[in-house]
Amino acid sequence: MKTQALLPLVLAFAACSSPSTGNPPPAGGEIEVSAEIENQTLAPREGDLVAITFRVSNNTAKTVILRDLTQPIDLMLSGSSGAVASWQYAQSGLLTYLPDREEWVYDKSKRADARRPVFNSGLLVPRESLVLRARLRLLEMPMDFQFTYFELTQDEIRRKVYFEKREEKLLRYRLLIGRDLEDALTPSVRTEVGGHRFVVFPHAEPIASNALLKTFRFQMPLKQRRFTLDQAAALAGVPKPRIGDYTYSNVFDGWVISRKPGYVLVTPAGVAELPELKNVERTFFLLDTAGNGKVEIELRSHSAATALSELRYPLVKQEKDVPLTKDVKEKKIFYYLFLTADQMPKLFGDLKTLKLVVDVEYGEGGGRLQVLNR
Repeated sequence: MKTQALLPLVLAFAACSSPSTGNPPPAGGEIEVSAEIENQTLAPREGDLVAITFRVSNNTAKTVILRDLTQPIDLMLSGSSGAVASWQYAQSGLLTYLPDREEWVYDKSKRADARRPVFNSGLLVPRESLVLRARLRLLEMPMDFQFTYFELTQDEIRRKVYFEKREEKLLRYRLLIGRDLEDALTPSVRTEVGGHRFVVFPHAEPIASNALLKTFRFQMPLKQRRFTLDQAAALAGVPKPRIGDYTYSNVFDGWVISRKPGYVLVTPAGVAELPELKNVERTFFLLDTAGNGKVEIELRSHSAATALSELRYPLVKQEKDVPLTKDVKEKKIFYYLFLTADQMPKLFGDLKTLKLVVDVEYGEGGGRLQVLNR
């Protein structure tokens, strides 16, 4: 059975919490989820990128810790889901566990050999809500989402959740008891401005198989584009593709459809082959969210940089220290391009001719494309 491509991986989101207002539902209920498209005055079309606001409310009698929001593509396919957001994450910097003090110390100014995904920003006490904003591409309706989370008793919170305590240059995360724990678990209107509480929850990975699941279905009408997916598939000479085998590109103003051995761009003007793409949806998500800014493109091989330089692309060369071991570094040359969205169609055409490969990478500072040798 064919493995489908991941749906959009959305890297930027904001979370905030607020105590319930009015008459909240009684504790002992369920996790409730609602969603709506922000600032939508016209009916959205297939392929549009929109900001969706999710509101997650904890109506249970226990404290919960959210872990991930994912978008299953096909529940019959093993592992076929795309991550939209995660409340369990790593941060750059040095994180150290001090067993004698039973606390974690985080120093952002120092480098760590490995980043540890133990930070969490999704702890909700009973009757508390959290708002998540994510940009997604609308391809088909309905859109199914899954929230994974953990329910914790008061005793588990005392033993497994480390709360933030700020010092001059360091952040310490400690276990709390008594009044300190009660204060940390009290909803406050201040979190609405300052963001949600941050904790260290190192048990998310060992007990991941015990995570609870909340499914949510988002449904709304979508307008067909004037040049429809059916028309694009017919022009490309392929059956109508399944979700995961196609996307839409605003920058290229057309459908991107799987056609062996790769992908093609289909517009009313015709069909154009694309360079080899490692991650189709994430690539075009990055391009379509660049706006009026420039897209950063890292050339991962000297031969790729030479070939594009000969085509008069404005390369930027940077020399960086690359660590070989903890104490040894070497200088290495990196090559970059910074292009506007309207320059990308020409670049993709040249990359196809040069038989180069396009990948995409996201980090704390945003995303960038990478050009690789095949």
